[in-house]
Amino acid sequence: MKIIIIGLGLIGGSIAKALSSVQDYEILAFDSDQQSINNALNNQSIKGSLNSLNDLESAEYSDSLVIISTPPSVTNSILKSLDFLFNSSVTITDTTSSKSSLNITLQEFNFPKNFIFSHPVAGSHLSGEKNSVANLFDGKSTILSYHDSVASQHVDRVKSLWSKLGSNIMVLDAELHDQIFAYTSHLPHIAAYALLNTLKGFDQDDLSDFSGGGLGEFLRLVSSSPEMWADIFSMNEKNIALAVDELIKSLSILKDMIGNDPQSLQAFLSELKDFKESNY
Repeated sequence: MKIIIIGLGLIGGSIAKALSSVQDYEILAFDSDQQSINNALNNQSIKGSLNSLNDLESAEYSDSLVIISTPPSVTNSILKSLDFLFNSSVTITDTTSSKSSLNITLQEFNFPKNFIFSHPVAGSHLSGEKNSVANLFDGKSTILSYHDSVASQHVDRVKSLWSKLGSNIMVLDAELHDQIFAYTSHLPHIAAYALLNTLKGFDQDDLSDFSGGGLGEFLRLVSSSPEMWADIFSMNEKNIALAVDELIKSLSILKDMIGNDPQSLQAFLSELKDFKESNY
């Protein structure tokens, strides 16, 4: 079966490397960055590339699997441009961490029977094909979401893909997916950016000389792709806004407790420590 990866960044490049040794698959790719294509050809993670997405109209791509692995807004544009594949034998999936806007696009096309949302909960603060690794998805969760109208053969094909990549597959409603990840993924990045902006405004030279490993590990999130995270923040804005409001409330509670009873503060911190160790 042909697998066409649109976007050879960290995720797309890692998918290609992981699947390149599977004999039943022929891995092809499309990327506007020719260097990424050349890298993937040189390391033999792909067999070839497409000149244009319109190439997918050819009968030779029937029964293939298309993976859109680009930033959310780009994914939305590509999805619309692939409307000629909707309700065909070709299976289409994505890898973005924000689904609401894509779901609106699918609704405009009456929910095609061959599109399944995928969100591999795996990644790195590094980006690009040059940083892709074959074992990126081993033991990690991949969240699938799909409309009731989606045909079972397409669901099976996408589940098989992620199983071969070593993922643990979970199925979740698309709207609930965005609500949950606003808190578990998007909010930590927001907090890291906000903390660094606070440090940036602190009038002290060589502040990094006075920081421990914990600060560096937390701020590592800020090294992620600005293009991707600006997209994610914008496309999941409503859920993220609610999560940020909750974080502000928690910061206010903690601020008040710091200024009052030390014993109550310690009890509060101990409660949170126990919760963390039981749940994370």
